[in-house]
Amino acid sequence: MKKLLLFGFDSLLNVLALETAVSPLGVELVPVARKDYNKPLAVLAGMDTAPGPMADYAGGPLGGRMMVLCGLEKQLDTLLPVLARSGAGPECLKAVLTPHNRNWSGVMLWAELQKEHRAFQKGGRQ
Repeated sequence: MKKLLLFGFDSLLNVLALETAVSPLGVELVPVARKDYNKPLAVLAGMDTAPGPMADYAGGPLGGRMMVLCGLEKQLDTLLPVLARSGAGPECLKAVLTPHNRNWSGVMLWAELQKEHRAFQKGGRQ
């Protein structure tokens, strides 16, 4: 199972560019609807079933784009340059689905990546 969960990709052109770029690698794109941002990542990736009924996410956009790479750990060296060339450069946050974050929601992962990004930027200024 090789999937890319896409959060905040509102432009069909962006999604199609990514699909064209990653389909030769056997990667399935999964654009995540905003109403599903509170679902566990493993559920969104089709690895788990929802633990029960879940209310739709009612918040606003995350504040940018984010990708979650599922089952792609061995292809990172090939995949990351392909993603960058297709328009998912450094402004798009990227994470790998892990045993640690598989039960997090997209909103939780976004918050954690923002926290790490701020810490990294702060550390770079010292």
